Amino acid sequence: MSQKVSLQKIIDVVLEEKGMRDYVGYDSIVRSVRRGFDKLLESLGGSKEELKNDGRKISFDESDVPFMKVIIEQLYEKKGMMANFLDEGSNVSSTDVRDLIMSIIEEESERGVTEDEISDLALFLLKNFSYWSLSSMENCHYFIDVLAANLHDLTSAEKALYFCKVEHIIKKEVALRIAESTIEVYNICKDNVDNTVYCETDPEIRFEYIQRDKAILAKIEEDNDLRYYIEKKLGKKAEEIFKYANLG
Repeated sequence: MSQKVSLQKIIDVVLEEKGMRDYVGYDSIVRSVRRGFDKLLESLGGSKEELKNDGRKISFDESDVPFMKVIIEQLYEKKGMMANFLDEGSNVSSTDVRDLIMSIIEEESERGVTEDEISDLALFLLKNFSYWSLSSMENCHYFIDVLAANLHDLTSAEKALYFCKVEHIIKKEVALRIAESTIEVYNICKDNVDNTVYCETDPEIRFEYIQRDKAILAKIEEDNDLRYYIEKKLGKKAEEIFKYANLG
């Protein structure tokens, strides 16, 4: 049976590695890190009670310690992907995701895990942090800028005409995607009402469905037109449709 390691123990280890264990303001730093952890957990929809071992203190399986050490380190240093989650004005970039994953892999390597296990872990993290889609979106912005920087041989009128063509292509794709998304969101909501989702037993697949439904609910909650359409068609509040909270 896997050993449990308390959150406080993980914080102590990280701060000791940072040379802060004997710092006069150590307790204040610990409180700051724990507040950051609580806020991060809340922003991700988690619950402290679910993490408490026997209802006493927050603890984690030994296998989760490398991941938790990286989280605590970023919260302490107030930088990186985990810290960005706490800053509403900050965006998480593919570089943030990559750096987080590399830090986790370094921690795992120090534990002596095999190369195959590290490869599987890296693939899992890349997929669940949506690294590839995030990187592609950033590339789209980059290539638009590159286009704009390579129109020096055109006149002002020709530049305008060129970008009108690019704008038309993007607008068409956006309109198509919005229509497809609305239809698919309705179908997913209907499946939730009919209790036909989450049928997969694989935890990784179930996790992906849960994350997808969280994102869909967030979209519905910020789009009044979409909310009206879904709730009128299905006769239920959007918040009543999704039951993922009980399945995580």
